[in-house]
Amino acid sequence: MVDGDGGLAACGFGTIEQWFPGPHSRNGRIGHVIGMVTDPAYRRRGHGRAIMHSLLDWFRERDAVRVDLTASRDGESLYRELGFFDHPDPALCWRP
Repeated sequence: MVDGDGGLAACGFGTIEQWFPGPHSRNGRIGHVIGMVTDPAYRRRGHGRAIMHSLLDWFRERDAVRVDLTASRDGESLYRELGFFDHPDPALCWRP
């Protein structure tokens, strides 16, 4: 989304990874929302929702069987409204 001065008001991006098919993924195509950001001056205007709708359409068109994301506290309610739910597998991380 671009603001009235040609600057960036909000953006979001995603990717699809090809994994082996399995119990949670019939074709192995897993989508990931890598980032969503809205300039504070443009929040609460529907930009994030519009971007997420476009991203979800993009994932559907590419036959992703699941889309994962890590939500901020501010964004969690929007993602849940759009149908995101707690992942069945625990999210773990490791730091060397």
